[in-house]
Amino acid sequence: MSRPSDPHSADGQFENHSSELLRFLTRQVKCEELAADLRQETWLRFRRRESGQEIGNLRAFLYRIARNLIIDYRRQQKSRPVEEDISIELVSAQPGPERAASDAQRLERLQRVVQGLPPHLRQALLWNRLDGLTQREIGERLGVSESMAGRYILKALEHCQQQMDPQP
Repeated sequence: MSRPSDPHSADGQFENHSSELLRFLTRQVKCEELAADLRQETWLRFRRRESGQEIGNLRAFLYRIARNLIIDYRRQQKSRPVEEDISIELVSAQPGPERAASDAQRLERLQRVVQGLPPHLRQALLWNRLDGLTQREIGERLGVSESMAGRYILKALEHCQQQMDPQP
């Protein structure tokens, strides 16, 4: 297809229609790369025709091959399962190994920090964050006011924050 020896030969005539055929295919399939592939397949099918087969109108013959290729392509696309047409990126909900190790270290550090709290602060924090108790309920259990229970929780949170993310 790149250099026909005779412009009047079948290959030379195909070359004469090649650009026009590519534009037609591109309009039909809306993809230049696919259109170029279909043009190449048109040329291959044209070359494989029976040698004794007479072609009255070469241009019409080439377009008929191209149209048949488009029909075949569209049928193939319709018969493909949907999963093949959609790119699916599988993302695990689980963290990667590095993140899991880092998270485990951070959790161990937090446990040590919480264990280092004075007992009344630790208990107020755990009841609030793990058991979901209100400040009033915590105050009643510890024998202090609701506002004091709130201060215990706040003081425990501030301590944990300072220990987990020390300022430079």
